Amino acid sequence: MTQTLPSTMVQTVSRKWLYALLAVPACWQLAYAESQGEVSNIAQSSGHAVKSALELPEVWWKTSQYVSWLPEVVMGIFIICYIANMWNGRAKNTDIAMTFAKTYCTEGSLLDRNFSQLGARIDGAPDMILRESMHKFNIYATGRRFCKNFQATLDLKHRQDLLSLASYVISPRNDRIDIDIAMNETNMQPLVLVIATPRLAKDLSKSLPDVKSFARPIDVSQHELPGFPSKRLHVWTESKSTFHELMTDKVMDLLFGRAAFEETSKYFRYLHFSSENPEGFSKHSLKLSFDLPPENQMQDLTQVLTATLHFIDVIGSHQLSPEAKEKAVKRRAKQAAEERKSTAGERQEAHQLKRQEKKQEELEKVKRMTPEQRAKFKAREERIQTKRAMKQRMIRA
Repeated sequence: MTQTLPSTMVQTVSRKWLYALLAVPACWQLAYAESQGEVSNIAQSSGHAVKSALELPEVWWKTSQYVSWLPEVVMGIFIICYIANMWNGRAKNTDIAMTFAKTYCTEGSLLDRNFSQLGARIDGAPDMILRESMHKFNIYATGRRFCKNFQATLDLKHRQDLLSLASYVISPRNDRIDIDIAMNETNMQPLVLVIATPRLAKDLSKSLPDVKSFARPIDVSQHELPGFPSKRLHVWTESKSTFHELMTDKVMDLLFGRAAFEETSKYFRYLHFSSENPEGFSKHSLKLSFDLPPENQMQDLTQVLTATLHFIDVIGSHQLSPEAKEKAVKRRAKQAAEERKSTAGERQEAHQLKRQEKKQEELEKVKRMTPEQRAKFKAREERIQTKRAMKQRMIRA
């Protein structure tokens, strides 16, 4: 498991870096003044404290000595700040990941109770959390009915990157957790469903091929599903009846009910359930994305994680009616035929384009020929065309 330093040590070291940086300009000015003989100590006859007078040129930064060293000093300070921020940001992200692991991955915790094996096995021993980069961490689990495996990716802010931190002032973002669950093919019926905030729903409907091919937006009225936050969430689904069947009482109580969503709306981003997702973690998969709470409130995510695990049972035990299943199979057969047709058309178009390019190259070659070479080339082309015509007539006969 990834090891981290105590937060008090991190704060102490960061404070020392700050003091060191603040002392650089003062030491620089003092060294210059001493070299010019401008530091004098005037002792008071009455025995009072010694007074130091430091006189600097009015425009000290324009002197030749300063001008020659100014770029190097500025660059050095920037490099020191960048390295200090990299170390501090890496430690902060590690602390957040360890806090999540201690809250949900230790013995007797939520994930430990729901999976028989928690953590990826490396050299025979399970590693609870794996670092993918300075801002990304993965947690693996397996051993639960209806699903093959579970992966939670902590996608944190790029705190180690000083320029990224500056960009967050203009475009803020939160720490996130993306959960991918690979379902057993036999335990997931034909299904495409997206529930997301309005902006994300628009982006997902354009970027996900399965949503573009099979899903359509629907309006969820309060009469049909009381308490569902239809004004704050958009729904794209393959079948409206399937969507209502999946919104069980427990799902509404944990995630989408009026009272529940007042709590979970702070973290919920989107969910994407699909049996036709070849570009994702698995073709039959459930994906959910949430914002992470602050480090000292990590336990507030328990409700949405409980709802996520409940979705495995809901999807795994759900069965389509014979009519709905037949419609889903026909839609997929039609989509497959269109893809084959599109692929054949693309191949034909590529072949025609290649022929045109080849013909253009031959024309350019003929232009560069001498009259004798051009005559021989035309005679050869005529012989080739004659042979092709004779062959076609023989085939027709």
